[in-house]
Amino acid sequence: MSLAVVGTGTEVGKTIVSAVLCARYGADRPVPYWKPVATGSVEGRDTETVARLAGDRAVVLPETYLFPEPLSPHLAARLVGAEVEVDRLVAEHFRLAESGRPLLVEGVGGLLVPLNEESLLADLLQAIELPAVVVALAGLGTINHTLLTLEAMRRRGLAVAAVVFNGPENRDNREAVAAYGEVATLALSPLEPLDRDAVYRAAEAFDRDGLLAPHLLQG
Repeated sequence: MSLAVVGTGTEVGKTIVSAVLCARYGADRPVPYWKPVATGSVEGRDTETVARLAGDRAVVLPETYLFPEPLSPHLAARLVGAEVEVDRLVAEHFRLAESGRPLLVEGVGGLLVPLNEESLLADLLQAIELPAVVVALAGLGTINHTLLTLEAMRRRGLAVAAVVFNGPENRDNREAVAAYGEVATLALSPLEPLDRDAVYRAAEAFDRDGLLAPHLLQG
């Protein structure tokens, strides 16, 4: 199987969680990591961050679309006279999946961010039929944002593998989302300094029960 990483919004830590997942499950065989659409500075982009933090525990694949402006993909593409073609992304995903190796796919922005004038990120996830980890901030406001994301996913028939809370531990928020959202939850504390050693240490403690192992370990 494979796994998608989506967020309740932007800047919630999807890339850090992706790096930790690669470090956790790529010790014996590197996890292929693919961010199909990325926006923002070409320097310091998310693929480079995962490569730096996960090291040889990840095989970092190039973005299919990379736009310089830090905007929603449909706007960032429009500024350079381009358009994200969802059919192309779907075909690329299935091409990558032909190897039989689990693939970690990181989304862009939140679940309902537009990829083009007609399609949202959620539409892509439906087309490639991947279960997803939802990354959410641990603090104030996360209950509402996370439950709305879970509701939107389930209405579209998207499978939720778990919610990962990123940030200082907030047990009340985590328990509330687990109960109201009827979902498994994991937690990732802030990594300081944010370097490979910190990611590897975090990976040792992350998902101790192997909840996500069926998605990222090759059987």
